[in-house]
Amino acid sequence: MGETTTASPALVSAPALAAALQQWRPHNPLPPWDEALAQHALAPMYRLSASSIVDEVKSATQLVGEVTERLRRLARAYGEWRVFEPGPYFDLTPAQVALLTRVVERAATVHVVFFVDALLPSFQATHQTAAQMSLSVSVSAEQHEMIYATLTGHWQRMLKIIDGTRTEMQHDISFLAFNGAAEERARWAHVSPNTITGSTAPWALTPASALPTLTLAVDFPLPAFRQPGRKRRLMRTWQRLYRQPANRKYQ
Repeated sequence: MGETTTASPALVSAPALAAALQQWRPHNPLPPWDEALAQHALAPMYRLSASSIVDEVKSATQLVGEVTERLRRLARAYGEWRVFEPGPYFDLTPAQVALLTRVVERAATVHVVFFVDALLPSFQATHQTAAQMSLSVSVSAEQHEMIYATLTGHWQRMLKIIDGTRTEMQHDISFLAFNGAAEERARWAHVSPNTITGSTAPWALTPASALPTLTLAVDFPLPAFRQPGRKRRLMRTWQRLYRQPANRKYQ
């Protein structure tokens, strides 16, 4: 089966944003930040404090804990839905679902990803400034340098907050179990800086394989009654067992 939500936009994690910045070219602007993730548009559990790095790390740590708890309960809850709806389950609007989640049903398993990075105020500020810079090809060199300096500051703050949150969660069993960083990094590991952005930009200094991200992921068995071809597989198994010589004495 295919994904039960629309494909998630590219710029929803630090590795994705770094890849977009590294591949940016003039007259090819980055996707803009989506207003669906503005603080006022989010459910209370997703509204994070950004008054200081310490406050944002604290609120991000709490959010990661709450999302991991929902992911932990999802394996049992999934089978209670005829068609799983991530919006009501995660308390998200349809637009937010498309941005923050990916739900993929496979033959016998379900794979769920939740992009926490995109909810961080520091990530959003970085994304907005990056999109602004990608549109600034017609401004003066001085204005472009100012935007670049602002973007650099936002990028460095964002990494501090993601790193700080991961440090706070390093002994949390649920976070370790649902840590989707490796998968998200691998999605963007093939991207390398182009000749325009260069390899000295702050978002190009850290290899994709080492960029921090709070992306979460979980795999769990697809409920048996939802598995395609389940009856056919059971029948084949029954026939195979029935035909074994050791079982013929029970005929």
